[in-house]
Amino acid sequence: MSLNNRKSVFRRVMDCASIVLLLSFCILYPGWVKDGYLDTWYLKIAVGVAAYGGLIANVVWLYKDIKRRGW
Repeated sequence: MSLNNRKSVFRRVMDCASIVLLLSFCILYPGWVKDGYLDTWYLKIAVGVAAYGGLIANVVWLYKDIKRRGW
């Protein structure tokens, strides 16, 4: 790990903010389905995959980036 390869504080905060945003989408998703905002199966599947898949992919990517570059 090279100290010159570290990310700036702003970019690391934005990485964590994206996880918080995706986590809020995952929490709100069941309510959207229950309230009828997602009326077709296509929308239910697409929004579910985007919310949960995005969260999982972002957490894995951030873990690997922190492991490679450091915090």
